[in-house]
This record gives sequence, C-alpha cells and structure tokens, in this order.
Amino acid sequence: MIITITLSLVVFLNLLLGFLSITQDKNSWKNRFFSLLCFFAAIWTFTNSMTGIYPVRFWLKSTYSFGALVIATGLIWALVLTDKYFKLKKAIIIYIFALFFFFASFYNGFIVESYEAIYPGGAFVGEPGFGLILYSIFFLLAGILIIYNLILGHRRAVNKEEKTRLRYILYGAFATLGVSFLTSLVFPILAVYQFSGLDSIGFLIFLFCLSYAVIKYHLLDIRVIATEIFTFILWILLIIKLIISKNYQDLLINTGLFLAVVIFGILLIKSILKEVKQRQKLEVLTKEIKEAYEVEKKAHRELQRLDEAKNQFIMATQHHLRTPLTSMLGYLDLIFGGTYGKLPPRFEDPLQKFMASTRRLIRIVNEILDISQFQLGKKVVTLRPNASIEPTLKEIKEELEFEAKNKNLYLKIERPQKLPFIKADSQKLKVALFNIVDNAIKYTKEGGITIKIKGEKGKLLIMVKDTGIGIPKEDIPHLFGRTFERGEEAKKTFTTGRGIGLYIAGQIVKAHHGRIWAESDGKGKGSTFYIQLPLG
Repeated sequence: MIITITLSLVVFLNLLLGFLSITQDKNSWKNRFFSLLCFFAAIWTFTNSMTGIYPVRFWLKSTYSFGALVIATGLIWALVLTDKYFKLKKAIIIYIFALFFFFASFYNGFIVESYEAIYPGGAFVGEPGFGLILYSIFFLLAGILIIYNLILGHRRAVNKEEKTRLRYILYGAFATLGVSFLTSLVFPILAVYQFSGLDSIGFLIFLFCLSYAVIKYHLLDIRVIATEIFTFILWILLIIKLIISKNYQDLLINTGLFLAVVIFGILLIKSILKEVKQRQKLEVLTKEIKEAYEVEKKAHRELQRLDEAKNQFIMATQHHLRTPLTSMLGYLDLIFGGTYGKLPPRFEDPLQKFMASTRRLIRIVNEILDISQFQLGKKVVTLRPNASIEPTLKEIKEELEFEAKNKNLYLKIERPQKLPFIKADSQKLKVALFNIVDNAIKYTKEGGITIKIKGEKGKLLIMVKDTGIGIPKEDIPHLFGRTFERGEEAKKTFTTGRGIGLYIAGQIVKAHHGRIWAESDGKGKGSTFYIQLPLG
C-alpha cells in the first residue's frame, strides 16, 4: 500500500509540476523541456507501478522504454538550463538515441532474455538481454552528462539565487540517477533482487528538490508560494483519501471531491500567477516611465545650461566688445570731423590705422555672433587653400601691442624665415588667435607673451606662451568648454572676463580640422596654448 501511494504521488506531482511550468511561460524552452520531462516521468512511474501485473512483460518493457525518454529529456533540460548557447540540433541527436532504446526495449530479448519473476517497480529475476548493457551505457553516459552540466552551470552562476537553484536540482539528480541506476540496471545485470519501486522513490526525492528550486526561482511572490503549497497539500490529502476509500460509494464521492478541488486549485493558481505577471509588467512600466522622466529632466537641465551659455556669449560680445568699439569709432569720427580742432598731420596716419583696425574689429565682432551657430551644426568657416598665417599674426600684434605696452609687457613673434601655407579662413582664424593672445595679455602681470610658429610633420604649430597667472591642473580639461568657469585668481586679475573666448577659439580651430590644447605648470607659472593646423 505504501509503495502504491508513493508511486501515485510521484505520478501526480510530475503532472502537476509539468502543468505549472508550461502555464508559466509557454515560449521558454526551459519550461517546455521541463514539462516534457515531467510528462515522461509520470508515464515511466506509472509503468513502474504496473510491473508485476498482467501483462507483466509489456509493463517491464515499458518501464525501460520510457526510462530512456526520461533520461534523454533530463539531459536536454540540463543543457538548456546551463548553456545559454544551446542549439536544438543537440536535442534532436539525443532524442535519436533515446527513440532507438525506446523502440528496442519492446523487442523480445533486448532487455530481458528470460525471467523467473517480475516485481512492481521494474524488478525482475532472470537472464538479462543483450541490449541491457547498451541501455546501461546510454543511461550512465546521459546521467554523467546531466551531473557534469549541472556542476558546470553551478560554477558559472553569477548570482546566489541561481547557484541555490542549481544546487537543489543537482541534489535531486544525484539521488534519482544513483538509485535508478542501481535498482534498474546494476541489480538486474547481477541477478540481485530489486526493491520494488525504489527508483520511483528516488525520483520523488528529485521532485521535492526540484519543486523547491522551481518555486524559489520562478515564483518569488509569497502569495503564490503560499497558494501553491496549500493547494499541493490539499491535493495530496485528497489523493490519500481517494486511495484508502472503503467502498464504491466513498470512492465516487472522494473522486468527485478530488476533481473539484483540482479544478478549483488550478484556477486559483492561474489567477494568482496572472495577477503577479500583471504586477510585474506594471513594475517594469513604472520603472521605464521613471527612467524616461529622469532622461527628460536631464535633457531639460542640459537645455537650460546651453541657454545660459548662449546668454553669456551674447552678453560678453555685446557689452565687452561691440559697445566700446562702437564708442571708439564714434570718437575717431569726431576727431577726423574737426570737432576737437584741426588734426596735426603727424597724428593722421596712426589714427587712420587705428580707425581701420577698429572697423575691422567691429566686423569681426559681428562675425563672432555666427560662432553660436556651431552649436546648431551650421557651417560658419569657409576654408581656402594657400592661406598665409603671417599677415594674421602681424595684424594681431599691431592691434594688441598698445595694450601690452600699457602693462609693460613684451609681445613678440618668433618665426622661421619661410612659413608654409595652410588651408584656412583667415578672418575666423584671426578671431581664434586674437582671443588666445588677448587672454595672455589680460592674465599676465609682468614679463610678456611670445608667439612661436613652426612647421612639423605636415602641420603648422602655433604656440602662445605667457608668463602670467598660470592655469590649475583641474581646469585645463575644461578650458574650451561652453560654460567654463574661471578660477578665483583669474577673476581677480580680470574681473569682467566671461571665459567665452576660449570656447570660440576652440570651435574655430576644430572647424579648421585642427587641434587646440593648453599646458601649464600651475599657479603663477604661466601657460602655453597650442594650435595645430593642417597644411594646405
């Protein structure tokens, strides 16, 4: 009676776990092969329980035939579970061998040549068939591969939960394969009496381990776990009550009650699973919405930062450059118009040059406004071949030399006798160089600025070296950014600066397919700016 109840319980639990697995995720190959494993195991256990009953030879053959499908499906499931690169071709090859033993087991003399007695659970006493050794080898190899892949998967597992799941599956596999191999294969070959149904009891151990692993891995919600455990216990109690029915009337009542509770339990579990899946989807959706909101908030902050940089640029351009230059041009017009009396001849030429430079600077300031279009990807620079850097440097020196002398600074240019031509927009390049040299003058208290030019490896290198306040190491990577914040020392030295000139210079050099960078040994040790341009 105990063996009968145990085998019935194994059959029922197999079918139940198979059903729950496939209803959880029909598209998962892990769930599909696990459900198939449970289905074959249920049939195999049933045939075990039927051996010893007429027709005894048929049930004995069925035990070994379905045992081949169970071990093959178990191997495939283990491979799918542990190998993320698993291909179905492997499953087909394994099933080809399994189907051979499935059909061969029904051939007379393959498993059993002759027998004296057959017992429930697949036990027999007699002469083994010629195929039992082959069957044993197949069973043994498949079992070894199952254990090997589970151990390998356990070692490769990256999180604690997955390791725990594979460890419990491994425990159950050891128990089932060990008991099954001894009772179904070794004992018959050695003509030793087999304990009836012991291999099915081994599979019951596997089911308990597997049930825990599946629940722990797939059903993490406490309500689902509690519902399943309660339903499973209720079903088991009803099965026992059904088996020990005293008469036909009790059997009918218990059968009806069992079927009703099974249907109700399945519907209840499916309802809980559906609710959990909906909640998980809602959590995923909530997370995606939150992430999208964070991205939008970050983009909004970036737009605000860009708008602030744009305002800084416009304010610096209009207030610090255009307004004083316009005033200067107005005063020059008054001087040349005679408002302040007759202009001495010796002043006329210098003031004419001064006016020309002022007008040129006004045009440059107006063109600087186009630099903001770099942010929008608009083409602002027009490169022309065979451009000479010498006139540009000469103009910059003439325009800034007066300011340098006022601060008792030297401003000199060191250049080779012959300079190579470059491909450039001379006006825009002048703006970039002007900003670099102008900054050097502003942030240098004593000493001076040296502009060096040299050609090297198909490039023209321009170096602007000053003896000024220097640049902190942490500020150098951000010098040419749109919102570079000047250090305290720089603010004290030149209070009205906005730090936008270096950004403009960087964009112009970049548009020339060149490279710009700066070096400094630190505070009070001066700095050197480098502009590297391709020849052309």
